[in-house]
Amino acid sequence: MEIVVKNPITVWLRWVLKWLMYKFKYAGRHLRMEYLCEITRTQFSHYNTIYKFARVRDARFGSYTYVGRESQVYSANVGSFTSIGPQVLIGLGEHPSKQFVSTHPIFYSMRGQSNPVIVEKELFDEFPTTEIGNDVWIGARAVVKTGVKIGDGAIVAAGSVVTKDVEPYTIVGGVPAKLIRYRFDDETIELLMKSRWWEKDIEWLKKNKDAFLDIATFRQLNSEE
Repeated sequence: MEIVVKNPITVWLRWVLKWLMYKFKYAGRHLRMEYLCEITRTQFSHYNTIYKFARVRDARFGSYTYVGRESQVYSANVGSFTSIGPQVLIGLGEHPSKQFVSTHPIFYSMRGQSNPVIVEKELFDEFPTTEIGNDVWIGARAVVKTGVKIGDGAIVAAGSVVTKDVEPYTIVGGVPAKLIRYRFDDETIELLMKSRWWEKDIEWLKKNKDAFLDIATFRQLNSEE
């Protein structure tokens, strides 16, 4: 049976069926699903892209957000205009490190990670929701711990391991990730947060696209509105 399930033709057929299902469900929303990406119980908005071999499960994406090649995103709410680079790992789950005698899921999980299931119900929350804001950039090969919150406009440097919440419009990096600097001054960050430009329609974005090339021009635009 395992040979049939893992047969390349079977894998390809399953991907085609899933591709057709999501394309039909989100018809007109310009969902782009590249070859052999895996998508399970996920909600999309408009103009989302899931690149080759990425794996997404129990997630929700705002508009224009993409997931890079070979990345994995589990149990996450992701805002709009967010860029997730290649080979990024987000919300892959937790094991208990306190109170429980063992970290092995056989003692608390119904998921059957090791095949036998000996508990009658879930006894530990393995996948608390990870919250990722709007206009966030997560660099290649970064790891984001399950349940972490990353604020709007934040940048996570490539190869970083994020173990704690990240404030809006900050740049963090390292293992574990630490604050490198704020992207803008407090007044500008407040203006950006209040503008909520990521909720504007595409016509507004087209009309004002040049203002996104320079923060001073963007400040002026918002002061006039």
